[in-house]
Amino acid sequence: RLDRGLSGSDIRHRSVLSAVYDLPALRDSGFLGKIFGGWRTGVIATFQSGPPYTVYSAVNQTNAFPAGSLRADVIGNPNLAESERSLGRWFNTSAFRIPEPYKFGTAGRATMSGPGLWNIDSSFIKSFPIRESWTAELRAEFFNLFNHANFGLPGHSVGGPAYGVISSSASGRNAQFAVRIEF
Repeated sequence: RLDRGLSGSDIRHRSVLSAVYDLPALRDSGFLGKIFGGWRTGVIATFQSGPPYTVYSAVNQTNAFPAGSLRADVIGNPNLAESERSLGRWFNTSAFRIPEPYKFGTAGRATMSGPGLWNIDSSFIKSFPIRESWTAELRAEFFNLFNHANFGLPGHSVGGPAYGVISSSASGRNAQFAVRIEF
């Protein structure tokens, strides 16, 4: 999970789908069914648009202390066409500047959007009896199953070292295996 410091209401579009399915293969096939049958699978798919962010100034020239959030000045169109975006240049960095001395910046709050996110988590579970009241469960769980790169926000501080550059991402595929015994 990539914690971007946002609440759920800051994301403009978000969809989460989940399902659990009992796999029918070898369900009632005698000895082979007891070993290889009876598996369940589950999936949780998350899709969301990029979170909004604000472009700030790294320099305080307002002569106000504390100045609060120091927004940058907007001097052009900050949006790039989808084909022009890259991790090294997510938005038009020349569309912002540090405000003039004794003035506050003109950039609006949360006017830019970061990269979206899509993630699929999956599980495979097999239950089988051990004794009359004991059951064992084998579990294999995969997070970010397709190892999709979900990138963080670009640097959004004019004058900062990573200005306009995306340099972080959520973790890649993770897997965990477990045995659970119920009695």
